[in-house]
Amino acid sequence: MPFLRIPRFFSDPPAWLHAVLIRIWRGLPADVETEYLRSLFGSFIHHGPVCILAGVYLYLAAPSLPPDSTLSQWLVWFVMYHLVRTVLGLLFTRRIRPELHELYWWCLISLLLHATGGLLLLYLALSVYPLLDFMAQHVLLMAVLVIVGTSAFSLAGRWMDMFVYAPPIYLGFAWSTWDLSHDYARPVAILVLLFFGLYLFQARNQHRSMLQSFALARHNGELATELQFKNIELQEVASARSRLLATVSHDLRQPSHAIGLLCERAMLESNPAYLKEALRDLNELSQSLSASLTTLMDLTRLDAALVKANIGPVALNQVLLRLEAEFSGSARNKGLTLEVPQADLWIRSDPVLLHGVLANLVSNAIKYTRSGGVQVLLERQGDELILSVQDSGMGIKPDKLGLIFKEFVRLEGAESGTEGLGLGLSIVRRYAILLKHSLSVRSKTGQGSCFSIKVPVILTEVSAEETLALSHSADRRLAGLRVVVVDNVDLVLSSMVRTLSAWGCQVHAARSLSEATDVARQHPLDLIISDFHLGDEEPDGLMLINTLRTLVDPTRTQVPALLMTGDVSGQLESEAGRCEVGILHKPVRPAVLQNRLIDLLQRPLPPRTQGPVLDSTSAASFSN
Repeated sequence: MPFLRIPRFFSDPPAWLHAVLIRIWRGLPADVETEYLRSLFGSFIHHGPVCILAGVYLYLAAPSLPPDSTLSQWLVWFVMYHLVRTVLGLLFTRRIRPELHELYWWCLISLLLHATGGLLLLYLALSVYPLLDFMAQHVLLMAVLVIVGTSAFSLAGRWMDMFVYAPPIYLGFAWSTWDLSHDYARPVAILVLLFFGLYLFQARNQHRSMLQSFALARHNGELATELQFKNIELQEVASARSRLLATVSHDLRQPSHAIGLLCERAMLESNPAYLKEALRDLNELSQSLSASLTTLMDLTRLDAALVKANIGPVALNQVLLRLEAEFSGSARNKGLTLEVPQADLWIRSDPVLLHGVLANLVSNAIKYTRSGGVQVLLERQGDELILSVQDSGMGIKPDKLGLIFKEFVRLEGAESGTEGLGLGLSIVRRYAILLKHSLSVRSKTGQGSCFSIKVPVILTEVSAEETLALSHSADRRLAGLRVVVVDNVDLVLSSMVRTLSAWGCQVHAARSLSEATDVARQHPLDLIISDFHLGDEEPDGLMLINTLRTLVDPTRTQVPALLMTGDVSGQLESEAGRCEVGILHKPVRPAVLQNRLIDLLQRPLPPRTQGPVLDSTSAASFSN
């Protein structure tokens, strides 16, 4: 409304006036002050008409009063005062969210209104009240005490407004009553003062209640806002999980379907050349299936906050050698070159997560490159090293660069059937955040892409020959290793026996606790490998491992043990860590299994940690 616009003087007051307004303003939050004023001016709307009607009635009920009498003039001013209060109450309550400078002025208006009201009633107490007869005095005093007493609720906490309004009225009537000539004057004056004390007490309690109600309302508002955001997040998670299920149902069915067809055909084929070709295709399909399942498990563990970065010194050459061993075959099969340099540097990182970052980047580079090659580049910058994966692929369009690190984003350019789940770069970004390594990307359409991660360098260096010798020395530790493998699935068990035997291990197979116990009693063991879910009639893998440890080595050292499972729950990982048991999540590629076994054997044997152990009676009950 144009006539309600605030002039510049009021929206930008002079410094001295601004200081006065700040003193009136009590420093409460703007929303709390707004609710205070809304309650206050809202009471004007209800009280104003009643007071106006009362003033008009009193004026009409005393027609003998001359127009220039003190009472008649007071009644006119009284009616006009409450008329102004009612209009201002209507104006303020119509404003939904006043600006801050407007609140300053409304606080000042409130103060002036109450000061005017206090002066009106003080004038009534000192000039009109003593001239009335005995009955009229008591009726007037009762009416004023009721009217002023109700303001204890609306003025609760507004101490400046209350100071200019209530004390002049109570003290004025107490003073005038004390000077009256009848016998009840002084007791009534004291009673008025007692009512004044009760007024202050009630205003203080009401102020506390209002502050609590405002705080509760604000807290509920914050909870409602937080709940709304959480609801949006849950909807996004539900939507993401729906896309995940849709993607998984398609991308995992494809290699599974192809594996089934190849197996059926291979069983009917006697041509060795075709069988070799079918086995090669089956190997590629199983690798694709394994990579997809590994990606899903990585995402699940990240969402459950199970992935922790164990930062420490890392021999960079070991990471690079493993990277070359894993992906040189894939690059060669596509007719690409894969260049991985050697480095005599030590860096500070987590070897598992760093390998996850580089493996995803190299895998993506091979996937989206049709000719040329992929290079792993190293660039030293002071105390930091930039590890880059550069390809000669199709590149990424500029408008897609902001999307590539989001989940389920799959770009064009990969060969048919190798698109993946669209989660690799999302996992790369989250791993980089855990490692606190900065991640960047450069790309030009048609010229390829370059993904870089920056890691800190440790000054201690080791030669490439020493690193390679260390790796070969670790590999030789598997030869002659005495291992017991426990799994209730015959196909998995036989596959594990063949794989470990090919590495020179002495392998003993067991399908249950009783068979594993017999092996432990008859043969010395260097390593225990067990599935976690061994059937309804058997204990879980952790309990079995701790039982075998007691039989194998009753001293205060533990036999190294590895738990292989598809269960990715945080509780299982925590329990495995407490029992000093390594854990791998199925499916597991042979190279990953080999590296994990070497890592377990290189660790010093820790003191025995008490875990779940079966006694002979309990073991017998399971076997029965």
